Amino acid sequence: MNRIMIVLIVTSLSVVTLSAQHESLFDDWENLGGFGGPILEFSSINGQLTADVGGGGALVFDEFFLGGYGMGTDYPEIVITREIDGAILDINYDIDFGHGGLWMGYVQQVERKTHLYTDLKIGWGRAELEHEKYQLPSDRLFVLSPSAGIELNMTSYFKIALTGGYRFVRGISRLPDLDNQDFSSPTGSITFRFGWFGLGND
Repeated sequence: MNRIMIVLIVTSLSVVTLSAQHESLFDDWENLGGFGGPILEFSSINGQLTADVGGGGALVFDEFFLGGYGMGTDYPEIVITREIDGAILDINYDIDFGHGGLWMGYVQQVERKTHLYTDLKIGWGRAELEHEKYQLPSDRLFVLSPSAGIELNMTSYFKIALTGGYRFVRGISRLPDLDNQDFSSPTGSITFRFGWFGLGND
């Protein structure tokens, strides 16, 4: 019985010691949180000013965040000349452009009313020309969008970022009269973030 008691005591002390020494992935982060919200991005597609609408969400680790996003537009248009049944027709197509993927960023001194905001979107998506009658092949694409600007603290749980950047697009090869440069463009974005941003909220 005494041996059993000794073993139990030693085992208990070992567990307590190991628990005190145990480290986890989140121990080094002082401010943890999360947010979500809509994104409005202004850019140029096929030489036309357009607005991509979408949203995203992420986890906050101190001054960094990591999550996902999705956005797109079908506003731009293009006229394609095609021969159909022996006739030459000018057909008006809607350009449908959408992408989504990883969203990460760095927000410095988030507790201040106005502070630095930077982000990077790495996404995959599709571009196609839409018409109710005359269909064309679509393209799979890759998107890389870095941006930087300022963010305003509206409340402790609501922030608005105003940024400028550039959208790099690769993968356009089958859409007639269009290429990567027709989708690559300078961007201006408004990002709304609702959530908990860690101890910096105070």
